[in-house]
Amino acid sequence: MEELKLTEEEVREGAGFAALSYVFFLWFLTFLFKKNNGFAHYHAKQGLVISLGEIILAFFSFLPLIYPIGVILFLIVSLYGIYSALTGKLCKIAIVSKIAAKIVI
Repeated sequence: MEELKLTEEEVREGAGFAALSYVFFLWFLTFLFKKNNGFAHYHAKQGLVISLGEIILAFFSFLPLIYPIGVILFLIVSLYGIYSALTGKLCKIAIVSKIAAKIVI
């Protein structure tokens, strides 16, 4: 994965939208309003992958143990992403970051 060259101003301007990207489907707003902000896009792509994972998990809601563990896992990952975005960091989340890096928007 190639390193992003980000300015402090770009991180500061994109931090709010980057954090929102991890809440439900709000990653869409980042792609809509922060088209040229690499920091916000990095987090929005990860938010998109997490949202897709949550949709897939919903199909397994009938499984008594897997669903609650999955919900807790996605909540923890989302909170970590929000924290990283608000502190100006590019967090790498195990599987999520690898998938997100392949997304071209």
